[in-house]
This record gives sequence, C-alpha cells and structure tokens, in this order.
Amino acid sequence: MSSTILVTGASGMAGRFVVPALRRLGFEVRGQFHRRPGKVQGVDWRQMNILEKLDFDELVTGCDGVVHLAAELADVSRMNRVNVDATRALLTAAESRGVRYFGHASSIVVYGSPRRRTVDEATPLLDPDAPIARQYNAEPYMLEYARTKTLGELAIRASRPSFNVDLYRPTVVADFDRLLEAGNWSFIRKFAAAYRRTQYVYAPDAAAAIAHLVSRGLSAERPSQKIEAFNICDQESGTYRDLLRAAYEVTANPRYKLTIYCPFILDFAKDVVKHHSVMLRYPLGMLMFSNAKLLATGFKFPTGFKSALSHALGQV
Repeated sequence: MSSTILVTGASGMAGRFVVPALRRLGFEVRGQFHRRPGKVQGVDWRQMNILEKLDFDELVTGCDGVVHLAAELADVSRMNRVNVDATRALLTAAESRGVRYFGHASSIVVYGSPRRRTVDEATPLLDPDAPIARQYNAEPYMLEYARTKTLGELAIRASRPSFNVDLYRPTVVADFDRLLEAGNWSFIRKFAAAYRRTQYVYAPDAAAAIAHLVSRGLSAERPSQKIEAFNICDQESGTYRDLLRAAYEVTANPRYKLTIYCPFILDFAKDVVKHHSVMLRYPLGMLMFSNAKLLATGFKFPTGFKSALSHALGQV
C-alpha cells in the first residue's frame, strides 16, 4: 500500500505544485484547505480553518507523513497563530497519531541578513528574542514573518519528535509569470536591482525537491529521530541583469533592455540609510545560497532555472 501524506495549505501557491509532485511519486495525498479545494484529482480534500481551531487529530489520523505548507505571509496579526501555534499543534497531533515523517515549509528569511555572503544550513538563524530589525534588513511585515518562521522551527526542535523531520528553506519560488516579471518594472527599479541575485527557484523544481525529501524521510535507509534543514535553491538563477540580458537577446523587446545599473556600493549605502545600521549585513539579493546538502541526497532539478527561463521566453 502507498503511504498517505497530509499536506496543509494544499490548495495554495506552493500546494498546487507540491501535491502533483507527491502524486507522481505514488503517494496518496490528503489535502487541507481553508476556503476552496484544489483542482488535482484523486486527492482527499479536507476543509479546516486554522484560524478557528488547532485540533489536527482527525486530519492527521491515518497519515504516514505530513507536509506542512500552510503559512501566513501578509497579515501580521495572524502570523503567530498560523506560523507558530499551528505548527506546534500539528506536530503534537502527528506525534500522537503515529506519523513517521514531518516536513515543514520554513523559509530563507530565518537567516535574516547574515554577516557572511555565503549561506548554508549551518549559518546562524535569527534570534527571535532580540530586535529583528537589527538582524534583518526588510520591511516591517517581513520582519514579523521572519520572527514567526524562526519560532516555528525552534518549536519543532524543542518538541524532540520521535520521527524524521525536514525543515524546507526555499528561496524565491517562481512560476513562469514571476520569472519574467522584472520586464514590467520601472527603469528605476531595474536600475537598482540589476546586480542583485534573483534567488529564483522554479516552482515545480522546488516541489520536486520536497517530494524527494518526503520519500527519503519515509525510507528505512534514513536514520530515525533526526531533524534536518535543507536550503531549496538553484545556484544557476543568476542576477536580474543576467535575466534581463537573456530575455532581450531572445525577444528584442525594449522592456528587457538595460544599459546601466546601480553599483553595489550605492545600493549598500542606501540600505545603511534606510535601516539605520552601519553593521555589514548582506541583504537577500547579495547572498549566495548553497544547495550542496540537498544535492548530496541524490536530488537533481527536473528542469533547472535556465531551462525554465528558456521555456518562459518561448511563451512570450
């Protein structure tokens, strides 16, 4: 019999890619949704409003694994409830119902703005008990998102679960539309962002990585009672300047043409002024994320950023 995986947030942005990826590997999927079920056929769709209740027992019963995708990114007032309390409650229910694997969709925001440019899974996380604004150069709502995502990870570690747990830390998950959105930006925004890394990982590739880790996590070959974190990123994503240049070469569309761009030092100075800090911390667009740990598990990107970009440009 195939294993059954509960996916929370299964009809959301990430879920609409992760659910099919799990189905392709032969898993049965039980999909939790808030308002509307997803469109994938053969899924056991279950409605549950996390804002109203946190009793996951019925939802988890009969499942071999959990992939926790549900999260709150926009509404600061709901972040602690969804990103921390729900994670803790779901983990407790999984423990009581004999689940063998738990995958948690965290984020690269847990690293904040680190002091070293290269980021791997050993890079220190934010300290949620200290002012986040001093650790992360970001907008206020993103500071709270980063704080609660870090607390969610810490809650998992503090619970000392008896099953395998993977913490997924994806970079910027992008479908075809987002891959080319820079072409619609104003000149000023293109000028300021051109040298930065896009941090894009193609959405079906990110979903395939999660499905691969689920399969690995349920395998008898993996050591039990172990918590592991994985950066889910594509080191071939390059900079916005690279992306715009490639798009212009293919399409000759002037919206992708950019002849001048902001120097690094000017952009860094802008961040110093904006965030009132002279301590050297690297913002997202300057960071180099390592996916070596993910690749060491035997995972290979089904598509890859460069191929995905070529496909996207072929549809323009």
